[in-house]
Amino acid sequence: MHSVQQPDAVRQPIASGPDIERMTGPDALMLNMESPSTPMHTLKVVVLDTTRRGRPLTLTEIAETLPRYLGMFPRATQRLEWTRGHAARPFWVRDNEFDVNLHLDETWVATPGSRADLDRVLSGLAVRQLDRSRPLWGLTLVHGLADGRQAVVVRVHHAVADGLAALNTFMAATAEPGQHVRPAPIPEAHNSHDADDLARAARAESWRMVRGLPSVASALTRAFAAKRHADNAGRIPKPLTVRRSSFNARSGDERVCASGQISLAAVQRIALAAGTTVNGALHGVIAGAVREELIARGEDPGTAVTIFGVCKDLASTRVQGNEIATAMAYLRSDLADPVERVVSTGESCAATVQCRRDVGFELTDKLATYTGRLGPVFRGLAAHRVPLVMNNITTANLPGPRTRRWVGDIEVVEWISFALAIAPADVNLTTYSYAGTLSMGLIATPESMPDPSRFLQRVADAVEETSEALGIGEMAQEAS
Repeated sequence: MHSVQQPDAVRQPIASGPDIERMTGPDALMLNMESPSTPMHTLKVVVLDTTRRGRPLTLTEIAETLPRYLGMFPRATQRLEWTRGHAARPFWVRDNEFDVNLHLDETWVATPGSRADLDRVLSGLAVRQLDRSRPLWGLTLVHGLADGRQAVVVRVHHAVADGLAALNTFMAATAEPGQHVRPAPIPEAHNSHDADDLARAARAESWRMVRGLPSVASALTRAFAAKRHADNAGRIPKPLTVRRSSFNARSGDERVCASGQISLAAVQRIALAAGTTVNGALHGVIAGAVREELIARGEDPGTAVTIFGVCKDLASTRVQGNEIATAMAYLRSDLADPVERVVSTGESCAATVQCRRDVGFELTDKLATYTGRLGPVFRGLAAHRVPLVMNNITTANLPGPRTRRWVGDIEVVEWISFALAIAPADVNLTTYSYAGTLSMGLIATPESMPDPSRFLQRVADAVEETSEALGIGEMAQEAS
């Protein structure tokens, strides 16, 4: 990714102390997108095997242990503070009344709880919005899963962390077998702030933003020029040219979740055999699932379009913030041949990622900072009114740890992430590699995806179909 120097108007923090800072534009966009029917928190799920310790994890243990480590994650003990006249981007301030118990709860499924039982719990948590008077996270301990397993589900607002920051948080909070996470207690010192000081700081930043307007215009010009001259521009969808499908149905405030796994080795073999990247192969497989889903609904599969995030710096170890920019790619669901489908989809993914890198990330940060609350307005207009949309499905794909992680003597057997279902593209599929598998977290509205678990099965079927078409079916089966 390009490393871009950005002016003070965008990146300079406005602070009155070590635990007070102005929310960035990208983070504020995620905050302001939230409405009663559009939850903007994500779900991060770990499935635990407590066999080695011989007893289940309790909520009391979590409440006693967490404060010894939350010092690693500043946002965990920060709340929002708004300033009159500058409400689009509030401040992060230390929550001097922080009580970890207010962020914890537990629930039970009937033993032995199945995958479907866990997914139903996740569907409920997906619409349980976070209290904005407290730090923007919550943890639910799920008891009763099959084989004596438990799940820890963390709801975290997207204003706090994007996918990479969440992955880094998971890595920092877990360890290799036999190792332990070094404690990082919550600092005892409290922080005070004055509302007038925050208002003055916000006004000063506003003046810097006015002076920075010419740089925004220059960034827009450079971005448009880069896109016009991009190699393989014909393989990159143009904005608002995507036909609606039933994936873009008018929807309400309900959410449905489904989780599953496919073999990472199988997708890697598809990528190698088809001459594409793992990201391209995965999206080619997803295109096959989209094709079968639309045919089953009696629709023309056509050519679908996905939007996925490109990280500014994959090597970053940050545990907070949003530093991603979106990229659009064709999912060639119109192609019946699975090999052609993967190759063509992979070419579109590669072209749009390269274009995003050429354009850089400066403009994304700047526009999010200047537009304030305009993003939600545009989304509201696009949700059910315009005949053409940006995309049919939203996807994410991040590389995770190659081996299983541990929390003390508790093994993490699964790590699953669920993102956001935002109209008009209500279907969102997130994949993370974890210990040789690609974990899948699908969140959608029931109107756009009536049977999410069936769609994940279609993804698995597409892996098998593509492997057989490439002549690597047996190897893929052995890998899984």
